[in-house]
Amino acid sequence: MSDTHRQPIPNNPTLGSCKTPVPDEEQRLAATVAAHPMLDSVGALARLLAQLPPELPLWLDEHVRWDPNERLKRQLLTVTPRIVWVASAVETEDVSGEPGLELGTVCIPCDSTPDVQAAVAVRRDLLPADPYASAEECLEQGDVPGALGDLATLLQDIAALLSDVTDGSERGSLDTESLRVEAARIGQAAARIARLARTDREEDRG
Repeated sequence: MSDTHRQPIPNNPTLGSCKTPVPDEEQRLAATVAAHPMLDSVGALARLLAQLPPELPLWLDEHVRWDPNERLKRQLLTVTPRIVWVASAVETEDVSGEPGLELGTVCIPCDSTPDVQAAVAVRRDLLPADPYASAEECLEQGDVPGALGDLATLLQDIAALLSDVTDGSERGSLDTESLRVEAARIGQAAARIARLARTDREEDRG
């Protein structure tokens, strides 16, 4: 892995969506991985790896991914494999790359059938659960309202943490009162950004 890095080709993140013909070997890799949507044990991972070339590059997705529309439902984490493009670490104009295996972590609904859970696990449009990382991906995709909504959530979390700090600090002290004021200001900023996100989303729809 010293001379390669994970680089999904723009608008072409998986082997199955390539614009150019995919060699038979790469088609086989994609089909093999697709047959293992969820890896719930070491044995399941071992069975998958036994079917893949030992030289295949291996990567880990740094983010837990989820569908924010399902956040209120009970969910559990599952490990899911994906085929991604791996390009040379040397900067070139050639972005053809080679396939690699990426292991990701996805939130799936607890009370759904295995087929529904597997369908969620293999979705490639899921955003990071971390609001900052989600905002970055939304911006990369041109989704400004989505990015604003994530940033509002992030600010709300920061305001809540600052409030927790003041709860454990000496009451009446200058520092505690200053933190309480900053927490309120950040919370107000979060509310204003959330309103902007809703306004932008309504304008996009209408």
